[in-house]
Amino acid sequence: MFRTALTVAAAAVALATPLAARSQDKPDGQWHGNASLGGTLSSGNNDSLTLSLNASTSRATTEDKISLYGVGNYGRSKVSGVKTTTADLLRLGGRYDFNLSQDWFSFGAAEGETDKAGAGVRDRYSLNGGVGYHVLHSDRHTVDLFAGAGYTDTHFTDGTSDKGAQALLGEESKHKLSDTTTLNQRLTYYPKSGDLGTRVNFDAGLATQISGSWTLNAGLSSRYNSEVPAGLKKTENLLTVGFGYKF
Repeated sequence: MFRTALTVAAAAVALATPLAARSQDKPDGQWHGNASLGGTLSSGNNDSLTLSLNASTSRATTEDKISLYGVGNYGRSKVSGVKTTTADLLRLGGRYDFNLSQDWFSFGAAEGETDKAGAGVRDRYSLNGGVGYHVLHSDRHTVDLFAGAGYTDTHFTDGTSDKGAQALLGEESKHKLSDTTTLNQRLTYYPKSGDLGTRVNFDAGLATQISGSWTLNAGLSSRYNSEVPAGLKKTENLLTVGFGYKF
């Protein structure tokens, strides 16, 4: 049996949230961010292809910050001549933060998503806003707590749908572990409300500088939803590893 494996990755791994963009926060009014492209290809008795695309950028000043992000993950396999789509995730979003004081900030965010193969989500749109508090803010470590409310409209592949208002609670932090290594993480909890099930989103990213702006990265994205179509698991995880570039 002949089998080849090809892995390509370019730019920094950016999770499908403003989390990655926040690691680039500089109040200079300029856009900073990162982008990544990675994938695997195998051939032999079984053929498979996986591609992932991540990008985030942010513009921060002493008064406010704009964050934009996107993530895509596509996978297919062919076994005994039968082709199957194993992943088709696409998520785009943005967030605006406004500093109310040195410690308090307000935010507004919007996100669109489709993930038919993984989570049975034909499309999901959400708008939310709220306030946050800077628990810790230093050159090496930051910790934020935030809370708010929003509106979510989800359509599943089995024809069902959920929509309505939903509260949110969360925390996020970024840490400079050394002069070359950074760690970011974010946890958001959406309690059950009406037709909407409980949702929990967790994202984490680790980046190590290897040369100039080039980095070695690892990322984890986990999504839990208590209300999913029959036959699908309630928790979906995405692990990414690759090389990156920051700008």
